[in-house]
Amino acid sequence: MGFGEAARIAKNEMSVQNERLTKLRDKLIKGLTSSIPYSFLNGHPTRRLPNNVSVRYSFIEGESMLLSLEMMGVAASSGSTCTAKTLEPSHVLLAIGLKHEEAHGSLLFTLGKQNTEEEIDYVIEIMPNIVKKLREISPLTPEELK
Repeated sequence: MGFGEAARIAKNEMSVQNERLTKLRDKLIKGLTSSIPYSFLNGHPTRRLPNNVSVRYSFIEGESMLLSLEMMGVAASSGSTCTAKTLEPSHVLLAIGLKHEEAHGSLLFTLGKQNTEEEIDYVIEIMPNIVKKLREISPLTPEELK
């Protein structure tokens, strides 16, 4: 009975939550890609789940970004959930044609019912500095970005 009730509640809230998450997702995508050079959205901008933001940054690796984000209190991942415990790039990103180094520079943010607009603003605020600092120490970064 508990599962049935949970399913009923989820069904009733789904359209409202999807609309809210889509707005948060779109704001996060714009904020993470518009202010950082050599940043890219992985996948289609609108034909995606309402809670999924996958972005990539050239010249740095996702694992380094994850450590920085974690120290700032933000949870994300750098691969698919299937490979979360390995350093392998997401097989999905490779399947859509990304090179290994592009897939390794990717981050996945998954939004949920508890996420707020303030949290989205926080990630948008801290991410440019994280990318800048990591690019400054990366041997792959062109001089004009350091």
